[in-house]
Amino acid sequence: MPVESVPVALRDRMITEFRQFLCEKIAFVPFEHQAAWWATTDGQTLLDRVADPGEPGCTVRLPDETLECRALAPRVQGRARVVAELGAYKSGKSAGAGIWAAAFGAVPGARVYLVGNEYDMCAPEFEYLLEALCSERGLNQGYRSLQNRPKDGRMWLELENGARFEARSWERNESLKGKEVDAYIYCEAYQLPGIECFTSVAQNLRVRHGYAIFPTTPDRPWVGLFHEHGHAESAFPDWACHCGVPATVNPYSFDQAAMDRDEQLLTKEKFSIAYYGKLGDYVGRVFHYQRGDRQITLNDHPRLWHTPQQGGVRENFKLPPDWQVEIGVDTGTYCAAVVVAVSPEGDAYVLDEVTNYRYVAQTPELDVESSLIRWIDAVRRLSALWKARPMAWVDSNSQFKAECAHHGLHLIANHRGREVRTDAARQYFQHHKIWLAPWLSILPYELEQAQWPEKTSAAGKYERIKQYDHALDCLEHVLSRHPRARTPRQTQPFVPPPGTVQWMGSPLRKRAKRAPADSHLGRD
Repeated sequence: MPVESVPVALRDRMITEFRQFLCEKIAFVPFEHQAAWWATTDGQTLLDRVADPGEPGCTVRLPDETLECRALAPRVQGRARVVAELGAYKSGKSAGAGIWAAAFGAVPGARVYLVGNEYDMCAPEFEYLLEALCSERGLNQGYRSLQNRPKDGRMWLELENGARFEARSWERNESLKGKEVDAYIYCEAYQLPGIECFTSVAQNLRVRHGYAIFPTTPDRPWVGLFHEHGHAESAFPDWACHCGVPATVNPYSFDQAAMDRDEQLLTKEKFSIAYYGKLGDYVGRVFHYQRGDRQITLNDHPRLWHTPQQGGVRENFKLPPDWQVEIGVDTGTYCAAVVVAVSPEGDAYVLDEVTNYRYVAQTPELDVESSLIRWIDAVRRLSALWKARPMAWVDSNSQFKAECAHHGLHLIANHRGREVRTDAARQYFQHHKIWLAPWLSILPYELEQAQWPEKTSAAGKYERIKQYDHALDCLEHVLSRHPRARTPRQTQPFVPPPGTVQWMGSPLRKRAKRAPADSHLGRD
């Protein structure tokens, strides 16, 4: 039976009733947050109280694993068609979305697309609906066609009644257009390029009054549009948003030890996002730094100076031999280089800088006597002074690579985006793991001036303002190579583990033979 032959009202009633049947059959009791957004798609509101005898209700699973029947009330705006669940990692978003999507298996000819930035992003939701519908633990339904190969981009399930579930990659978003669809499930939507992932295909939902579901970690400010529209009941009556779902609601995956560890590693925003499902607070200054903060001083770091009498100057600094020294550079009209040393304990020490500009009345002014060759020579001298290799991390599209290499300075492309690089630097500052030499002048100014945009756009990326930040770019290049979440380097000698051989002085683990890939769950 083609989907067009199933009226919308009947389809909606079928998915509601079938989901209830499915949950009873597989003994799945939703968490409170899962039941809450499910209810909005049914045109109901889950109330924060126990249902009275005879009152419509829904059984939910609480964090302590007890069950409770919550009351339901009609949703004034009717069924929500665009629903977002903004929750922490491992809070049960994928399971809730997968079971909800599986309910369309009752609708002959239904079309449900799972959309991810890559096919792998759709795998959790797809596995949940597949297990619910076709496994022995689930309904054990027959199917016409099944593929579950995310690496090959082949993920679909077509039931015997013609209902079809298919994973799609946003990298091939042209294939999403021009088709009538009953539902889109946007898997970890924060990784998608912004609200256009919905608006560009919304017309595909209009004929069938379909659904767009966004189970996601709110790890991009653009996701805040769901919060804004989902709570604007009069302006967006068919939108709903369920926000701030913490990781603690899922006792089966919550790890208190990991939470305590990550609180010491992540930025405040990232920690709040990861464990409390809250939108990040990206307002004002990026680093909350003021010139003079975080300095390497004789009082705070006495072991790093030769003699106190000589004061805090370059010549008096004592660089420990086990520190890893690297250089970050930024080339173009304005050239900058920053030398950073990372201690075995994971602290970053900014040792030096060299630029072909200075700031005059808050505006960069080029040094008229400087040239690219002179700047390169200055960077090489810093490299020799601080015992760094004559190579530096730089933007992948940086200029003058060939000329720098000709003069003995080799540039290595850093393919990490500015958003990732800035977050890595913020981790160091927020956890007080970075120190700046007192003779720096350009970098401290740029750190102090770094700002977030005043308003968040609907684009997926969210980056600090790109202005007067050449030395800052250099610092971010190096720090992004040593993220705070990485285990600090060990100072004891390396002992090759069993099963390794030595190749050119480096341990090389023998690769185990890989077993052939299985056939997954079916064939065309």
